[in-house]
Amino acid sequence: MDTLPDVDVAIVGGGISGIYTGWRLLTSRLTGSKLAGWEAARGKLKVALFEGSERIGGRLLSARSPHMPDTTAEVGGMRYVAPAQTLVTSLVECVLKLPWHEQVVDLPGNIAFLRGKLLRTSDLGNAAALPFWLDPAEAAWLAAGTGGSPAGLIGRVLTRLMPDLMAHLNAGTLRQYLETVMVDGLPLWQHGLWNLLAKGMSADGYAAARATVGYDCLGGNTNALDLTAEYFDFTPNVSYRMVNGGYETVPWELQSRFQAAGGEIQFQQWLAGFAGTTLDDGSKGITLRFQDGTTKTARAIVLAMPRRSIELLDPEGEVLGPANTQFRQDLASVAPIPLFKCFLLYPNCWWQDSGVSSGRSLTDMPIRQCYYWPAGPQGTTIPKRDEPGLIMVYDDLLNVGFWEGLDRRAEVHKAGLPLSLRSPGHHWPMFKRKAAEMTAESADPFAKRLAENWTQHPATKPMVNELHRELMQMHGKDSAPEPIDAAYMDWSRDPFGGGVHLWNVNVRSDVMLTRMTQPVDDFPCYICGEAYSTNQTWAEGALQTAEIVLQQRLGVPKGEWQDG
Repeated sequence: MDTLPDVDVAIVGGGISGIYTGWRLLTSRLTGSKLAGWEAARGKLKVALFEGSERIGGRLLSARSPHMPDTTAEVGGMRYVAPAQTLVTSLVECVLKLPWHEQVVDLPGNIAFLRGKLLRTSDLGNAAALPFWLDPAEAAWLAAGTGGSPAGLIGRVLTRLMPDLMAHLNAGTLRQYLETVMVDGLPLWQHGLWNLLAKGMSADGYAAARATVGYDCLGGNTNALDLTAEYFDFTPNVSYRMVNGGYETVPWELQSRFQAAGGEIQFQQWLAGFAGTTLDDGSKGITLRFQDGTTKTARAIVLAMPRRSIELLDPEGEVLGPANTQFRQDLASVAPIPLFKCFLLYPNCWWQDSGVSSGRSLTDMPIRQCYYWPAGPQGTTIPKRDEPGLIMVYDDLLNVGFWEGLDRRAEVHKAGLPLSLRSPGHHWPMFKRKAAEMTAESADPFAKRLAENWTQHPATKPMVNELHRELMQMHGKDSAPEPIDAAYMDWSRDPFGGGVHLWNVNVRSDVMLTRMTQPVDDFPCYICGEAYSTNQTWAEGALQTAEIVLQQRLGVPKGEWQDG
């Protein structure tokens, strides 16, 4: 009698795409799928998820300070676009039925501190008030009130290059339209966005647009087709929703359902490499080799991992071996984007003296974006002036390197080494934790995880001091109470390599999207996650590629709860 493999499907990576894939595999009807025979041979499909860290969540990282135990901070991904992002909206609101609220972002009275000049968001439409030299046409366009702020200058150039763009945006057919557009005889995917913007934007107009859109990467020079679609996810008319208890509760709820359905999770299991093998029944399978020296066999492997995590695996086997040069090229078709988030907790909301209490303020200093974080379990309460309050600092690309220099980590970490085996991360934590805070005792397991996530991501003293200095400067203050707690994450560090990803120029993402889900034909290795999706930077992209693996590669039927 043939010996069965250790598992039928081995999922590597406990981010939202990995745990979602496991949940779908064990809760779907498999009749008629590729997996039906595997299920019949064992009586029940056996799915195991291997995660290198000690938690499920990946780049969704929700946390609570012991000083504000009812308020959830989002140190990783924080929101989704509803109803446009159908998969994540349906998952959160129809399947998991998690309470949510609208996120407040740009308000007229918020601050825009640009080139040392303190403005309000309402001033951004006045070219004369801006510390930038705009050409007369740009200034007139702003004065007409069409765009609201210099960030809209990006859209102005794009709509001049693509006259039908707005009609397709309003009709929900933007991406289909962008795939047909030609500029200078070339499709959009063969252009860099910055190169296109230079055709119709002054140098200072570009600087003003990039400063006021908030994210440097949105004005960058990655694939113009995909970055154009991404830019319109961040325009003022977009509605963002946030999960009240924290975005990370989505993978936590999926974890609970996955395990209830018989799924196995092994934490602190870092994959070293994998290669094909012949199983006892003569079919193709996989041998997984872990860094602790153990091995597992599986009928299929799902790499729910971003680019950098895959690069850290040993170069062996049919997919990662040196002979497969095509896969290495495909793997490099996206650029990891560094992201930095830090939450500073103050004894009172001193920034309210500057007339701001909610939403987002902007600056061209390294802090870039400053969110006045709402309080309370519903995530919607504006704290009173004399109550404790949180400010979130959020930046990307080169600004992340600025804060990295103030992190003062011991740079002796070996790439890919499990966190438990690495040298201590921080030389000078800003706030020493009491034993009770570090253990995060709580009868509620979710509350305990949230507290642990905060205490495990301490900010350093040099970093907090500089953050505080810049915050005071942009709010026009010479002094303010010092923060009493802080937590941060630099998502460019291994094994993530970046907070999000964007497609490179000369890559057809609609083609690569499918190719990367099974990089070698007739070999049971599949890849999913945000990195190689056409909804990059969002959890929607992670679910999109997971569904391609499930439906197109493995034959799992569409969930009844999914739109359409």
